[in-house]
Amino acid sequence: MNGKKKSIEETKEHNENIEAFGVIKAENASELFTEHLVPIYEEYDKRNLPDKEKAFRMLPRKFAAKLLKFERNSMIPEDEFTEDEKQALNDFAKKKYFKSAKVAGKKVYFGLNSEIRRYIASVLGH
Repeated sequence: MNGKKKSIEETKEHNENIEAFGVIKAENASELFTEHLVPIYEEYDKRNLPDKEKAFRMLPRKFAAKLLKFERNSMIPEDEFTEDEKQALNDFAKKKYFKSAKVAGKKVYFGLNSEIRRYIASVLGH
């Protein structure tokens, strides 16, 4: 995993592939859509203004689809995810994209934020 933040222009200039779980800066998510990766706001804020660079974490489509399973009471255990996925899950839980809790000694995730749910569903539809 590459945690360095790069602008999309730098990525294009150096002919680098955008890596899964990497963080990229761009003005909007539509610049970042790829066949296999979904851009998710790293710092989601309703005050995100147009024409300002925002940070996006690039998630594999399968992982983004898994996030849609975080229903209100449907608890998905942490051991169903890879290490890279767990790191992204922990970051997103801190940002209140969904909830996490310890149940019977295992960390579980549930309760995906409705705005993030709509965004992910919309992006996966493209």
